[in-house]
Amino acid sequence: MVGESKHHRQGIAIPLAVRNLSRVLVVVICLAIPVGLVTGIFLRALYWLMTILWETIPEAITVLPGHPLYTILVCTVGGVTLGLGRIHLGDHPGDVEKLLSEIRGGRTIDHDEISKGAVNSLISLVFGASLGPELALVAIGGGLSSHALARLNTAIRTAWSATVANTSVSLRDLFYPATDRSAQPIGKSDIPPIPRWWRWIPGLAAIVLGLVALKVAAGNGLKFGYAVPEFQSANLMWHLGGAILFGAIGGLVSVLYLRFRHQLQDRRGNENRLVRSAVGGFTLGFAGAVAPGILFSGQNAINALFTGLPLPTEALLVAGLTKIMMVSVMLETGWKGGPIFPLLAGGAAIGAALAQVLPGIGTIVGLTATMAGVPTGELPRPLIIAGSVALFYSSSLFVVAVLGAVAGTLVVRTTRMM
Repeated sequence: MVGESKHHRQGIAIPLAVRNLSRVLVVVICLAIPVGLVTGIFLRALYWLMTILWETIPEAITVLPGHPLYTILVCTVGGVTLGLGRIHLGDHPGDVEKLLSEIRGGRTIDHDEISKGAVNSLISLVFGASLGPELALVAIGGGLSSHALARLNTAIRTAWSATVANTSVSLRDLFYPATDRSAQPIGKSDIPPIPRWWRWIPGLAAIVLGLVALKVAAGNGLKFGYAVPEFQSANLMWHLGGAILFGAIGGLVSVLYLRFRHQLQDRRGNENRLVRSAVGGFTLGFAGAVAPGILFSGQNAINALFTGLPLPTEALLVAGLTKIMMVSVMLETGWKGGPIFPLLAGGAAIGAALAQVLPGIGTIVGLTATMAGVPTGELPRPLIIAGSVALFYSSSLFVVAVLGAVAGTLVVRTTRMM
């Protein structure tokens, strides 16, 4: 009888657990999809506004896209607009590392950081900042996800407590768990720890649903898999050794970038935000008037380099170094954006130039390895850098990018120790 009773309880518990967990998945749908949609809408709006400002308006006023005076005017206006936004809305969003540490620590991001940070980021990126969208994505997507995750964790605990208490949890209990009615039949000390799979299933579902909603909402604002040549080598060891060499060169460039940025920080006075942002905008406009490729994050420029942009070595080196220097100028004058994508673009230009000087390595290897080595000063995560290169360009580049990023990281760390 005892065995039959135990078997009977297990037979009831399994469907109950499935039923309660399925209701948690309903909560996941209600939380993850809106987060993905809002983040994707930001990227779509960014793409749409950039098209209007840099293509539609110049065509309407019969100005060639990339006209020097138009570029200087737009970037300067952008700097003034951003300065006013930083004064009246606050200097949002903050540092990406601080935001990530708060999210990893289980804290929720302040609503001002999300909404006002989105406005400042949109102004910066639309007006041509030589920065990427990653800071905005962390502030918006990560900020909204922090609030969604807090609600989801509460729903998971409520559903698990109800399952242990042999009670069917309702959606009302999951969305409004303040009374914690599901845990009343037993004491809190009797509730066993939540199993990993009970957390993993909702967590994986939230990631998948959020990314799908993000891609659908973003449309042309989020591109993956540019058409670039795949890496193929008849002399694999030679090319892999070349990847390490070029990645180390990228690490040295990263060290120079960090030193230049520190010098700008040391010389930064107490001028107000409006002046700083306006100066940054004028500097960006002047540089963009000379070399339009300096504007924006540089993803399309990398694609052009992969497909064989016909420029001499000196021009590629100057363009790459200027792009990297402009990242420091943008960040230190208060423009909002991430440094990773433009650093990738600057490294790609330098790698393409050096590949012309050092024969036998090949443009694809030199470009990819240097591109992966340059951002390591800002992001010492070789697998993340290599994964981004593989995701946005070609999976065949992953190994070369890993070697370049590892070599660059070692150079940056060694230099800091010295």
